[in-house]
Amino acid sequence: MADKVKAVPKGYRTATPYLIIKDVATALEFYKKAFNAKEIVRMPSPDGQKIVHAEIKIGNCIVMMGEETPERGALSPKTIGGSGTSLYLYVRTCARVFKRALKA
Repeated sequence: MADKVKAVPKGYRTATPYLIIKDVATALEFYKKAFNAKEIVRMPSPDGQKIVHAEIKIGNCIVMMGEETPERGALSPKTIGGSGTSLYLYVRTCARVFKRALKA
């Protein structure tokens, strides 16, 4: 009997956010410092100048991100002057995490 293909990869949730960011390397460091994110994947561009895809884990959720690529229509909030997206992060100690994020 053939193995069943999983629709959702192990460790992922049904819905996984994908962020388009200008300067993914800086964002990764921020998420690590502010939210204790664990870096899972980092894929640099062929020239090594940008990170074309990265994944982090915050708590039990994975967040994907990639560098802004205007030629493909993938623009960051920095470029478009805002974002129509929000991410909610549930934590036990909001004040402590908020202070850590401000510091980061």
